[in-house]
Amino acid sequence: MTLLAVLGDLHANLTALEAVEADLASRGADMVVVLGDLVGYLARPNQVAARVAERGWPCLAGNYDRAVVTGGDQGVERFLKPGIGPRPRAVFHWTCRQTTPQTHKFLAGLPQRLEFEVAGRRFLACHGSPRGIRQYVYPDHDPSQLDAWLQEAGVHCLLLAHTHQPFLRRLPHGLVLNPGSLGFPKDGDPRASYALVQVEGDIQARILRVDYDQAAEAELARRAGLSGPPGA
Repeated sequence: MTLLAVLGDLHANLTALEAVEADLASRGADMVVVLGDLVGYLARPNQVAARVAERGWPCLAGNYDRAVVTGGDQGVERFLKPGIGPRPRAVFHWTCRQTTPQTHKFLAGLPQRLEFEVAGRRFLACHGSPRGIRQYVYPDHDPSQLDAWLQEAGVHCLLLAHTHQPFLRRLPHGLVLNPGSLGFPKDGDPRASYALVQVEGDIQARILRVDYDQAAEAELARRAGLSGPPGA
């Protein structure tokens, strides 16, 4: 049995990442793939990017990663949510100032999508959707379009992130999966969220939640002048 762990929207939350790594080890995950947004929102963008780089996990770029690489108002307008207010704009500029040249180089080298095969099953991973890096695909998205994306890509499983809301949809042409956000969930459950996929025969997947020290991460954010993770 091959176990694939799917992480997304880490958003500089090293405490949550460390907790999820421990959970992955206890479950015997064979492979990890990361769906982008390593930075943004929280206080340790360089440490989170370095951890992903050191592990050698396949990783794509999220819209926030692309925004930081682009920088300035152009980064905001091209890659962040349209119409963001002054507070999230200030957090973005803080992240840009904190990002080291090494982190910047790593983020700049990340691809916009990943196509790979595990145990004879084909996967396509995107941050937003196959149509755009910042398209929001929520749990109630039109299933016929989801299925069309699977058929068009010729894959058994489509991996999406960006919304910070986990979901699993089994469709005629395969499975669509959003693991939720490891670092900054937005579905009412503040625990770190990720997915574990059993890749043999009929693909099986489940969403897992992991407790971590939210208060410690919130204190780091407070000292940096940022808002803490949800629920902290």
